[in-house]
Amino acid sequence: MTHAVSGSVFIQWAYDSPSMTSRYMAPIFDFLEFPVLETTRLRLRQLRHEDAPALSELFSSPDVLRFLSQPPLDTHDKAIGLIDWFNGAFDKHEGIQWALTLQGEDQCIGTCGLYDWEREHHYLDIGYHLLPAYWGKGYTTEACKAMIAWSFEHMDLHRIQADCTDGNIASERVLTKCGFKLEGIWRQKYWEHGRFVDNKQFGLLRSEFEALQR
Repeated sequence: MTHAVSGSVFIQWAYDSPSMTSRYMAPIFDFLEFPVLETTRLRLRQLRHEDAPALSELFSSPDVLRFLSQPPLDTHDKAIGLIDWFNGAFDKHEGIQWALTLQGEDQCIGTCGLYDWEREHHYLDIGYHLLPAYWGKGYTTEACKAMIAWSFEHMDLHRIQADCTDGNIASERVLTKCGFKLEGIWRQKYWEHGRFVDNKQFGLLRSEFEALQR
């Protein structure tokens, strides 16, 4: 079960530019109100300053940083800055970042989001991170399925894509469980922890997503 419980959409049947004509006649999200998503076990809501301790813990965890090139988010001010940056991207209509919480609780246990929305080419990227204490329970997959379903419904997409560092088996499993296909490997693309690492690119087409819903 996945549904949006808040958020505003409108029907936009055509764009100003012919190259931007809607292919799917899908509702186009207007960014007037932050969309809250609910699944059987999770509630995805907007990040708040009160989530700063959880984000500091998340992005300072060696297990999480193992596959990231960023330094630890080791101060409260840095966490507040990250939350403001995520919410600023929403205000500028550039992306959406959710806090993951358990149903009946409001404690942030991770994040997931949409970014690099290419409106002209009808695709965007997704990302996700979860506190290690909650790994192995299927929460990330559940959150991603909700996010993907909402995105195809409200953002006029032809494809959704994601990438992960080679060796991040848990992240690969999330993507394959959501229907993504491995499309290629960028060899030695990122410099992480003193070495160049390969990066795997995954993609999910609208037609593939719709086939999974039948």
